[in-house]
Amino acid sequence: MDLSSSNSETLALIGSCKNNTEGKNDAKKHKYPVAVFFIVVNEFCERFSYYGMKTVLTLYLRDVLLFNENESTVWYHLFTMLCFVTPIFGAILADTYLGKFKTILYLSCLYACGNVLLSVASIPNTLPQKEFSLLGLFIIALGTGGIKPCVSAFGGDQFIRPQQDKQLEQFFSVFYVAINAGSLISTFVTPILREDVQCFGSNSCFPLAFGVPALLMIIAVAIFFSGKWNYKMRPAEGNVMVDVAKCVAHAVVRKIENREEKHEHWLDFAGDKFDRQLIQDIKQVLRVLLLYVPIPVFWALFDQQGSRWTFQATRMDGTLGVTTIKPDQLQIVNPLLILALVPVFESVIYPCFKKCGLLTPLQRIGTGGLLAGFAFVVSGIVELYLEPTYPSIPDAGMTQFNFINTLPCSLNISYINDNQLKWIEINATSYSFERNLNYQSIDITVQLISSPACQQMNFTNPTWTGAIKGASTKAFSVIVTGHRGKLDVMRMENEEPLDKSSTGQPRVGFIFRQDDQVSNQGNITLKAGEQIVSFTSKLVASSSPFIQTDVREIDAGTYDVFMALRNGEVTENPIGKVTVLQGGSYTILAQQSHFNPQLMDLNNNLLLPIQVTPPSSVHMLWLVPQYFVMTVAEVMFSVTGLQFSFTQAPASMQSVMQATWLLTIAFGNLIVIIVAEAKGIPRQSMEFFLFAGLMALDMLLFFYLAANYMYVKVEEKTKVNEQGEAENDEEKEIKVPDRSLSPTKLDTENSKRPTGTENKGFSDDTPM
Repeated sequence: MDLSSSNSETLALIGSCKNNTEGKNDAKKHKYPVAVFFIVVNEFCERFSYYGMKTVLTLYLRDVLLFNENESTVWYHLFTMLCFVTPIFGAILADTYLGKFKTILYLSCLYACGNVLLSVASIPNTLPQKEFSLLGLFIIALGTGGIKPCVSAFGGDQFIRPQQDKQLEQFFSVFYVAINAGSLISTFVTPILREDVQCFGSNSCFPLAFGVPALLMIIAVAIFFSGKWNYKMRPAEGNVMVDVAKCVAHAVVRKIENREEKHEHWLDFAGDKFDRQLIQDIKQVLRVLLLYVPIPVFWALFDQQGSRWTFQATRMDGTLGVTTIKPDQLQIVNPLLILALVPVFESVIYPCFKKCGLLTPLQRIGTGGLLAGFAFVVSGIVELYLEPTYPSIPDAGMTQFNFINTLPCSLNISYINDNQLKWIEINATSYSFERNLNYQSIDITVQLISSPACQQMNFTNPTWTGAIKGASTKAFSVIVTGHRGKLDVMRMENEEPLDKSSTGQPRVGFIFRQDDQVSNQGNITLKAGEQIVSFTSKLVASSSPFIQTDVREIDAGTYDVFMALRNGEVTENPIGKVTVLQGGSYTILAQQSHFNPQLMDLNNNLLLPIQVTPPSSVHMLWLVPQYFVMTVAEVMFSVTGLQFSFTQAPASMQSVMQATWLLTIAFGNLIVIIVAEAKGIPRQSMEFFLFAGLMALDMLLFFYLAANYMYVKVEEKTKVNEQGEAENDEEKEIKVPDRSLSPTKLDTENSKRPTGTENKGFSDDTPM
């Protein structure tokens, strides 16, 4: 979950407020602005709407819009990328044309319309589902991205600075809590609405899962508008990003046109038109932006929590006591850990390292990046343990036969596949999977080992010979049974449920023997406590003595199985019990003894569960370690990174730094899209390890760039006013290398720390 963009910005602003509140305790007290309460409640509702929708988005793309996992990953990250590109246009719109209030209001209305459209489009048979769902997501991205840079800044505008910096710090703390509270609650609630509620004839209810966030967004707009008469609204004064773009463009053009003209820096070519201070500020910004080059790779890993890691969770066992963890619900781990870890790092871990002269800001960022790579190593290892539980899908041009022996004696089966003869033995009432067979017609011979007798039964023809045809990449049940003294073999018409359920629930289908004397045998019924599940039989050729039911997704557990009697009524006593586990796919063969005259003397019903695909035996909680490592990485990388940007860039350039930071998130999602679209990685575990290796190389580049970076420290100069009192005049920048990353010795004269104000945002007094 990409909480970090909002959280880091808020925490950075809190840090900057701490610096400004020092020495101002005697300032005149002002009334706390009531308007900020409308802004905080609005932010809670908006974050609930955004994260609630995004939590279930990947499963909606796959299960309802029917994209495969690669395509779903691409659309998910396209949406996320757009959410972090549009803030630039939102900031320009607010600062240059409309002002913050109108920008937030208009784009929030657009945002709510996108939510409503997505919710309505998810209802079957209303609108063209795929097209309007994607349109809704596009509108949501415009809305949420457009207001992203405005809301917290608009809240800050309600305070009088520097007199109310202490209250402003408290506001940002409450704002931070509102972001996390909205995301926490929605991440927990919307997966429940998606899976535990059934609507519109479906086993899930995405319209409700999207509808509740849409309702919250409508409430957010209403609350924000209701505070209109309490807000302090500043007029649009222009956006520095536009000035920066014009200055850079002018410098580039002049450098190309005036090649004989010499300047110390290429930006100096803009000196004929732009202010020297602006040019100096842009130079400092470019020095910081050079460190941003490796940053997108971190976001490429981080944002896969909502895509690849969620898909990974669908293939795991979420059973936890009497409840079940939803795959998308596991994303709640990240905001929970953020709330717990940020205070721990700020109050305990960073001060401990500070005493040892370790973990300067750039070291924290680099360490966070390495930890993100390690999180993907952990996810790759988990994936290796998951792979044996994945379905075995036949290759293209190949098929799979599941030979099922319903008789109480063993069989020999021989067949020719690709000009090779193969023999298999199947025990009584057992089964055997034969994979990767040629899907064209295969000659098969089946023979009783105890020929011609099979316990109390005698077969006049204990051998069957014939041809069976499959279908490419499909699997079919092949039933071996006895019928009127003859050995009989038949392939069922409907394919086996090889794929795992997208929800993680067991997939179950039945094959049962019909009675020639019963015209309507009814359905198979499963009961577990008050839960009743019925399976509808499918139409089959009248010559087949066996019937297949539909394949259903049911809750994991143990069920009593009920079948029809000769008169078509369902017996009060079950014919047996079956246990199905989460993530497994099962075909259950059911046969009552009276349906086969040759088995009547045995007085024994046959209930044979066939595990077509192994259940998800790896528990979902094994994903918690990778979430924990990734959250630690987020605290060290993202929170520190944005604070670093705020402190190293000139005050006039902070909006530029924020916009560029958001762009790195967008480019990170673009990296995921490129990898997913390449489709050259056959296994998911290999892709996880690829990203981990890419992150390691990326951090080597970062450490190299950081070793050459000159930190900007601030030293205050004083002057004496007319009354002879000392007062602050201006701030002087001092550039200091990060010696923890360079070969310069700490005991040299050059390594002595210059005097200046402490960077409270980093809580670190080591040389930066």
